Amino acid sequence: MNIKRKQSPKSYSTNLDLDWRKLSLSERDNEYSPSSAIGGDYTPFIQKYVTESKMARSNVSSQKYQYGKKENQFIEIAHTLNNKDLDPLLVFFHGGYWQELSVEESFFPAINSIKNHICFAELEYTLAPQASIDEIVNECKDAINWLFLNSKKLGFDKNKIILAGSSAGAHLAAMCTIYNQESKNNLLGSILVSGIYDIEPLIGTSINEALYLKKDQAVRNSPMFKDLKKFPPTVVVWGENETEQFKKQSKIFANKLIDMEVPVRSLEIENKNHFDVILDLTDFDEPLGRELKVLLNL
Repeated sequence: MNIKRKQSPKSYSTNLDLDWRKLSLSERDNEYSPSSAIGGDYTPFIQKYVTESKMARSNVSSQKYQYGKKENQFIEIAHTLNNKDLDPLLVFFHGGYWQELSVEESFFPAINSIKNHICFAELEYTLAPQASIDEIVNECKDAINWLFLNSKKLGFDKNKIILAGSSAGAHLAAMCTIYNQESKNNLLGSILVSGIYDIEPLIGTSINEALYLKKDQAVRNSPMFKDLKKFPPTVVVWGENETEQFKKQSKIFANKLIDMEVPVRSLEIENKNHFDVILDLTDFDEPLGRELKVLLNL
């Protein structure tokens, strides 16, 4: 598999602009519907998530821990069998535009994570419309804070925590990374895959029917407009077969990190789309998995 890569301090063209306001509403709806780049049907990829998550659970042992009072505020953690040293931890946020998917079908990275001696944690959070974007972000912040507070008891190294996410999960990983700058929890790094970092373009589209986003909510919950100076080393990734708006979102966000002198590696992976690019997150034989290996200095 070939890979197109950029690494800081190089950046993409300074003329790069999201330009979403120049699109008609139907064009915007299409650009922010990732399945439009693959013919509209993403169910085979969701089924692969399900199949591989079942396989992971049959090969690794995991346990669920409550980080909040709600029934669905839990983290599923798979531990390595290493009893001598504290292992690194990879925390994964699933996608689904904050309104679909769950831990159940998003556990697939665990099998290779454990194989590579990395503890794995998958977050469950309340989905829209049962929760607003503000509430979802706050739940995820609480979950990460809980992991830091309980790291020693759970058997992983709090100085070696990496946050990773796909699509809306990349947005949540970025928001939690920003929060950790404020809370002084030190993250080792983040891996942001096919993410959306400015969520205002969703207002007016079909995606917003369950979110009820308003402009002020969108702005305060967009990583693109936050102070990124203390962001940890980060990998920004997207697939070749994505819409132009999703590609631009990643490139512009990578540029902003580079402008803040954050160590950044940005990758476009050929022959991958918005839904299957994340499947290689913990596979050290694939380009995305190798980036995780680099972040962990393995």
